[in-house]
Amino acid sequence: LFVRFFESLNHPYFYYIPDRENDGYGASKKLFEKLILKKPKLIIMVDCGSTSYRSIAYLNSKKIKSIIIDHHEINKPYPKTNVLINPKKNINNPSKDYYCATTLTYFFLEIMIKKIKSSFNLSNYLIYVLLALVCDVMPLRGFNRKILTVGFRNLVVKNKGLKKLISNNLKKKITYQDIGFSIGPLINSSGRIAKANDVVELFLSQNDDKINSILNRMNNHNITRK
Repeated sequence: LFVRFFESLNHPYFYYIPDRENDGYGASKKLFEKLILKKPKLIIMVDCGSTSYRSIAYLNSKKIKSIIIDHHEINKPYPKTNVLINPKKNINNPSKDYYCATTLTYFFLEIMIKKIKSSFNLSNYLIYVLLALVCDVMPLRGFNRKILTVGFRNLVVKNKGLKKLISNNLKKKITYQDIGFSIGPLINSSGRIAKANDVVELFLSQNDDKINSILNRMNNHNITRK
């Protein structure tokens, strides 16, 4: 979502998914010591960062701004980041804390698009929210259920790699059960067995050979995972 948004603005960016073995989990100081060599002015943490106190303090010492978009547990005092989006922060109603990081990112971008008057068509990317809701095993009730209902009613899959992934594995219209039991495990297998970057590149690529190559690797990873 962020990559597509930044590309639409011709804004420079790079993304990094921590390697479970080499980097550990989440946004660590050790990881940021490596990433700041690329001289970013802003680091956005997605699905992590809510307890990364030392890491955020390190970024602040280097005068690098940060945004955290996360849904994991969080305790006061909060990390001293520039923006902290977490539904578990300052919440009195537990029924409102079950949004996944992709949902939060989607609506963060919706606000950004309106603020800067961008022509970026975010609704074309709602499929990613559907994938994340199901694959991250979020409660399918309340607002999440509404997202699924609206999303599947107006389902658009324009992404070339994702469309090929779905058509290779399904011969019918996709349902949330298909996401949970067929498509989700394939997407997840690369991060479990090899490198999660493959999935990002699948969603970004327009090259048929590259897409086919990634899908073959994903299938092999999924067999190994099983």
